[in-house]
Amino acid sequence: MTDQPLPDLTPFDAPGSSLAPSVLWKAFRVLGSFSHSRRVLTLAQIMRRSELPKSTTHRVLAMLMEVGAVEQHDGGYRVGLRMFTLGALPPEVALRDAAMVHLEELHRVTGQTLHLAILRGGEAVYLEKLRSRKGDPSPAVVGGRLPAHCTAIGKAMLAFSEERGVADALGGPLHRRTAHSLKSAEDVRGQLAVIRTDGFAVDREEAVEGLACVAVPVLAQHRAVAAVSVGFAASAGSGHVLINALRQAAGAISRSLVSVSGLQPLAAGG
Repeated sequence: MTDQPLPDLTPFDAPGSSLAPSVLWKAFRVLGSFSHSRRVLTLAQIMRRSELPKSTTHRVLAMLMEVGAVEQHDGGYRVGLRMFTLGALPPEVALRDAAMVHLEELHRVTGQTLHLAILRGGEAVYLEKLRSRKGDPSPAVVGGRLPAHCTAIGKAMLAFSEERGVADALGGPLHRRTAHSLKSAEDVRGQLAVIRTDGFAVDREEAVEGLACVAVPVLAQHRAVAAVSVGFAASAGSGHVLINALRQAAGAISRSLVSVSGLQPLAAGG
């Protein structure tokens, strides 16, 4: 998967946005230049990835260094510990922490690539990924996003979301990642009805050629707060043999969330 700046920055970059010329926008462009595979960048690399002029990039970096958001490292720059501290504050971090022990056990049992994601604006946002010991064809990266309707993990969450959220996700043209991606909102809604009955979701090469996934939602008060999926080679079969283990993990995560947040879970099977 091509490593791109964080897609979350798009609203700041929208034409006519009142934030577009601000220092805040420029700071996020610089911070968005870093990624899991590009943790240390030179000034020239940050300029290219942020698409900011050299003088602006240098000035913004100096400001970010002053507040500890960026640090100098090995002839370049990296994200500072101040950002690590701030990154630990969102509730999604507590969700990931509660899920990790169960994900690790599921990974031990399956040996396949696992994902934990939440739903935001019609997209699956990945909070964690444990890679397969047999190779990893999955395009998902931690912190990255994929269209929910193209992924089992996204469809599992859409199926157990409020109608308003589903309508928002399916309100515009649907981006198709492969020839197998669903073509219309009606097609997606048809699958969501099946998922609500079955309690699990499937995608076969809808996000990337050659990859299949099965997913189960993590439910609280009858709604999906997250989902867990297993990815595997599409040629390896249907993946139905993994569903019970997924249900057990999703149910355990839901119960763990009750202990840390007081949420009332519903069994992952529906």
